[in-house]
Amino acid sequence: MELSDQELEHLERLARVKLSGEARERLRAQLARIIELVQKLQTVDTAGLEPRAYVGEFKPELRADEVKACLPRDEILAVSPDAKYGFYAVPPVIEADEL
Repeated sequence: MELSDQELEHLERLARVKLSGEARERLRAQLARIIELVQKLQTVDTAGLEPRAYVGEFKPELRADEVKACLPRDEILAVSPDAKYGFYAVPPVIEADEL
């Protein structure tokens, strides 16, 4: 399926871009290939198939939850560029007069 100039202009407006002649023709060809693939996929008979999240059988490998000791706070804060009152100190992101 070939895209018209009006359709490409519409896509440019939606994406808020302006394409040059070469880029525009490359996009036109790429979109045409994508549309052809989607049209081809629409012809596949999927009757009787249940929707799936994955193509193949997928079983996530989960590890067992184990309680482990965490690193000591002093050790972690020792590598921080700035720490105060037992926490990381970071620059303010909200000015006091904005509150």
